[in-house]
Amino acid sequence: MENIQEISKIVKNLHTEAETTTFFKELLTESEIETLSKRWRILSMLKDGSTQRDIAKALQVSLCKVTRGAKILKNENSILAKYLIKENDNANNE
Repeated sequence: MENIQEISKIVKNLHTEAETTTFFKELLTESEIETLSKRWRILSMLKDGSTQRDIAKALQVSLCKVTRGAKILKNENSILAKYLIKENDNANNE
């Protein structure tokens, strides 16, 4: 947990999207970036109303991974859920 806190501090202090992108590209392997991207896509698709089975099929991931994402979004204390809802609200107001 100590390491994730240190990484969080570094990410918080990055100044641009380009710096953040480069940071993750340097830290993570291509496979890890792909996994992270799929997890984010799962959450986005769930938020947009796609079914768990449709997401699993479209992204070629296990239903368990999609269910994990659904549980995150149902948790009222989830930072990810709050962020996705905020992003959705911002997109609707533009």
